[in-house]
Amino acid sequence: MEQTKNSHRWSVKKEALFLEVLQQTGNVTKATAKAGLDRSLVYRRRNMQPEFREKWQNAMDQALDYLEAYLWDKAMGKEKSDILTDAASGGMVDEKIAIFLLKAHRPEIFGDGKKRQNDEVKTKGQSPRHRLMKKLDQMAHKSIDGA
Repeated sequence: MEQTKNSHRWSVKKEALFLEVLQQTGNVTKATAKAGLDRSLVYRRRNMQPEFREKWQNAMDQALDYLEAYLWDKAMGKEKSDILTDAASGGMVDEKIAIFLLKAHRPEIFGDGKKRQNDEVKTKGQSPRHRLMKKLDQMAHKSIDGA
């Protein structure tokens, strides 16, 4: 897909659309395409702006809430759940994939049940990118507090 010069320009409207689609689908590629934004621009913004990173996380949390609610409805014997039909494209949801996603994104709830001893143990399971972003946030807060 050819990227236009416009895909590198940020706007409040594009941000809102990106976050809306991310909330509905949990899919960054779909969200960037719908908002007309370049993926690298969105990831750069998330890495550099804590406020946007928080909005992104809130959108992902909502997407995961939709999955959880859908599975809850299925477990309660409801044949059709309006939760994901309204939120996403209305297609069928593969329950095994939904469970896998919840285990990956919410291990404290859907994980193997093993409690972690301390933060060191928790960070071992995190991606290098996540650990780097956490460290950069800590450094940024130290420099702001120390300035």
